[in-house]
Parts: sequence; structure tokens; C-alpha cells
Amino acid sequence: MNTTLTFVIGATASGKTTFIQNYFSNENAVLLNVYDYQQAAYKEAGFGAHIPFAQEFKCLYKANENLLTDIIETLQQGKNVVVEQTLFKAKRRIAYIDTIRKSVKNVVIEVYVMCPTIPVWETYINKRGLDYSAERLKSNAEEIEFPNPSEGFDKIYEVIDNEIRERMDAPNPEIVATALKELQEETERLNKEENEKKQRLALIESMNHRPFWHYCECCGTKVYCTAQEAFDAGWDYPPRVGSFGLLSPRTCDKCNITDTLFWKVQQQSLPLVIEKSLTEKELKTWQRIRNEPESLLTDKNNLD
Repeated sequence: MNTTLTFVIGATASGKTTFIQNYFSNENAVLLNVYDYQQAAYKEAGFGAHIPFAQEFKCLYKANENLLTDIIETLQQGKNVVVEQTLFKAKRRIAYIDTIRKSVKNVVIEVYVMCPTIPVWETYINKRGLDYSAERLKSNAEEIEFPNPSEGFDKIYEVIDNEIRERMDAPNPEIVATALKELQEETERLNKEENEKKQRLALIESMNHRPFWHYCECCGTKVYCTAQEAFDAGWDYPPRVGSFGLLSPRTCDKCNITDTLFWKVQQQSLPLVIEKSLTEKELKTWQRIRNEPESLLTDKNNLD
């Protein structure tokens, strides 16, 4: 018994949701939306409205993985699936389809690409109350690499307003070879970043019990000891007081916070470190803090 997997892809406000409601809501199919998975990934990562670009990519990557897992599990249960996705790039689609076909037998995979005209696009924009122009969104849509049969699709359609047209371009096997190469490089990069992150977390954790150089930024005292020993001696120093790499006092028990770079910066109307306004001594302190904890593991005379 065959199952059907349907992707509906397109740029923002191109009518994906409306199309699915009109053509698939009454069918015996499970409807999945990548947006729901993206929001769950952001929440799990602890991000709100403002997400660093590097973290956003990882969240989107995680969302796509979770969505793919649910697609496969649903198909394996013998149910048809309709997915609202973006999948602008061929390599994303190829990765999906390759994994699905290895996991699910007798599945028909089709894709509908939303290609509205400007007037219809403006209707969708107004309906959703978005502050975008149709021309801008259409420009974004031009980034979509139109699906090719070589990616593994059984059927490909383009949807121009209310008209559905089958469009099966000539197969282009080079798309697959290029995509697989890019995916391999991406996987290696992500693995490297993850390993580096784990190593850094392990390094920071080790600073709780290993000895390292403590530099008093005020009087210049320098002591090689553990974090606990420094704390017991009255030092204000990470990891017991403050965090590595972030501006806060680095003082021994004899010096005051009012003589620190941290205090100087906090007195400004905008509490930002402006390097050109620092003295040579303050600049060395700031460079050392920025490079923590590595800068504390070697006795560097130029940081005295």
C-alpha cells in the first residue's frame, strides 16, 4: 500500500497555508508545519524574539531534524502526510528525500511550489497584516531553487494563483552530486563546532579546581592558585565572582572596585568598552579578560 508525502513550499505569505486548507484539509492526511517545529526549537534553546544568527541556524537545523523524524514515523504508520515547508535549497530537499526513501517503502513524494502573482501576493500580505511589499517577497522567492526530478520527487507542480501546473524539468543529476558534497561539508563543520563547544565547556568547568594565574588589575599582584584559594583569600575573580570573558572586577583582597576597568565603564552614559579611550594598562586588562580562560593558563609577562 502506497503512502503519499506532499510538500508545499514557498516564500513568506505566498499562500502555502491557504492552499493546504483548500486542497488537503478534508483528506485523510496528517498536516505538519515547519513553523511549529521552529518555535519549539527556539523555546527549547531558551531564545525569545532576538536570536543570534549562528544559534538561529542551529535551531532551524534542529527543527528540520525533528520534523523529518515525525514525517518518517507518520508515513511508517501508513498515513499520508502534508508538510508546509520552505526548503528553498535543493540540498535540503535531497537530504530529506534520501532519508525518507531509506526509511519508508512505497512512498510517493510530490511537491507544490507556490508562485503567486503580485496582486494575489498582496492579498495574502494584507490578510496577515504583514509589513512587507509583494515585490520584496517575490525577490526572496527567487532564491528558491525550483525542484528537479533528480532530487527524488515523483511529481512536481507549480501553483500560480489558483492554477496548478505540473512541471517536470529535465533531470539534472549534477544537482545531487553538488548537494551531497555541500551537505557533507556542512555536517563536518557542525560537528567541529559542537566538539569545540564541548571542549570549551570542559575547559571552563576545569577552572573550578585547577590552578591558574590571577591578575589584580589594580595593583598588579599576580598569584598562581585555584579559584577556591583565591576566593578564600578575598579575591573578586571568576569563576567564583563574575564570569570568564565578561567584564567585571579582577581584584585582590586589598584593592577596590572603584579602581577597576569595570567601574570606569559603568560610569559612562553607555556602559560599553571603547578601546580607544583606554590606557595601556586598561587595554591589557581588557584583552586578558576577553581571552579568558586561556589567557590565565600561561604566565605572560606582557600582561603583567
